[in-house]
Amino acid sequence: MKSPQKFVLVIVLMLIVNLLWTNHSVSLWDEDEAAYAGFAINMIETSDWVNPEYKWSDIHRKTPFHFWTIALSFKIFGINEFALRLPSVLAIILTCLTVFLFGKNIFGEKSALYASIILATSIQVPLMGKIALTDATLLFAQTLSVLSLFNFLNNPTWKWNFGFWFGISLGILTKGPPIIILTGGIWLILFLFHPNRKNLIKTHPWFYGIIALLPFIWWCYLSYSHDYALWEKTGINIAFEEWWQIEKEGQKIHLLPFLWEWYIMKRIGGSVLDQTGFPGYHFIVLTIAFITWLPYWLLTILATFKKLIKPTEKNILLISWIIMGWFFWEFMNSKLPSYSLAAQPALALFMAIEISKRENQQLNKKWLQTGLTLYALIFVLIIIGVPFSGYYFFGNWTLAYLIPMSLILTLLLTQVVKNRNKDLMLFQYLALTGAIFMFLVWACISPVLEKSAVKSFDQVIEAAYNESGQNKNARIIFTGFDIKQTKISLIFYAEKQFGKYEEMHVPEAMMAFNNKQNTVLIIGQKYIKDYEIAFKKRGIPFNPQKILHRSTDDSLKEHNFWVIGNNKD
Repeated sequence: MKSPQKFVLVIVLMLIVNLLWTNHSVSLWDEDEAAYAGFAINMIETSDWVNPEYKWSDIHRKTPFHFWTIALSFKIFGINEFALRLPSVLAIILTCLTVFLFGKNIFGEKSALYASIILATSIQVPLMGKIALTDATLLFAQTLSVLSLFNFLNNPTWKWNFGFWFGISLGILTKGPPIIILTGGIWLILFLFHPNRKNLIKTHPWFYGIIALLPFIWWCYLSYSHDYALWEKTGINIAFEEWWQIEKEGQKIHLLPFLWEWYIMKRIGGSVLDQTGFPGYHFIVLTIAFITWLPYWLLTILATFKKLIKPTEKNILLISWIIMGWFFWEFMNSKLPSYSLAAQPALALFMAIEISKRENQQLNKKWLQTGLTLYALIFVLIIIGVPFSGYYFFGNWTLAYLIPMSLILTLLLTQVVKNRNKDLMLFQYLALTGAIFMFLVWACISPVLEKSAVKSFDQVIEAAYNESGQNKNARIIFTGFDIKQTKISLIFYAEKQFGKYEEMHVPEAMMAFNNKQNTVLIIGQKYIKDYEIAFKKRGIPFNPQKILHRSTDDSLKEHNFWVIGNNKD
């Protein structure tokens, strides 16, 4: 594709398609998506837009901006998976657009455009648009704030200062401390090393910093007032310090003390839920994130370390971004793949600069060839390994999806290798391969996972709906779940289909089942033997439908469900 304009249009269209494709049909990923959906639904139903609340979701609570956007999307498009993920889709599109529009003034139009294309055709950034986590919204706020600050250094006008502080305010309301760590650290590094450091004083952090915090402070006040009002209704009158201590001593954990303990104190001093890793963890994460750009990834890392010795003004900007967006998190014991997401726009810009060097014949071709060799090797492994893995873990039916994927990737890899010595063509084919690879993930791998036992919660509720005679007013009872089965996704789909559910032990559940009302039991494996005995004692046939479920947080071990209904109208 020799026309740059046509190429850019194709990449933009493919990004939009990739971000929207299957969003309506793929069931909820992990527990965070379900919790965030629950928070938004609860906000709509209760009109409490301050405290995010949902069953089994206490540890997923955060500052509320992302939940507000989901609730707004639900109001416009209805309560469904597409609406849930739409705010993240828009955040990723805005992030790529911000890199181009805000980056071109500093790094040049070509480098900014290349960087936007690299982000759009990488792995992790588009993935964040497919899952309704807070990270996509936070990434947009971080990118907006950092690039506004860089522009302000060269052109200290009100609009760049507004962009800087608006991004910080938005980021704090989305996820709290990460954006303060990122932008505060970058500000200090630039103040120490950048030639235009005097312009940083004109950001007036002692004034605009407080202004940026006001929405967060107001929300904190409303949250505290909400909790305090609960005690007043019961005749309890306590001071703030007593309220805080009550929370820490193990009574009901309300939001502000929880956020302080869970997201700041525990992560600074250690980790939560065993979310830790070794030094170099984020290097591996970032390498995987840019695996579609591996030929240039090694060059980017090499160039980054070289430029630490005698950095130019532009290099100081990107290095400060990488230090606070990546290196800082390598020294934290608490680790998650999303922590270093903030550094990816900076790495994409560094990569774009290296690609421009190739066009000027200044690039280290030895490192490029090494990267190309690794790239080819990894994609050969993907081409062979994906169909084999699908066949081994899920059965031969997966080959109808995965073999076409491997054939298309083989054709794309052939074109990349064929054009390895052509500057523009190599860049274009790497971008196209990245975009098509992500499309194939959604079109081929996603359906395989959707039909597998790792994503069966919607299937459980569908089975319950059928057992009820497709009666939305049936009584749905959860019973006998073990800890690996108490998943928020199950609640989301139960409430979406039936409006409500109940939790009972065996005796209560059996009494309900024997009543005239249409009742369906969803039984976990903890008490399945007890129910076999209980049904046998009462002379009731026990022929439940078994739904296979493999837990992703228990080495894919079986934690199955059984569904049985009395099908009474």
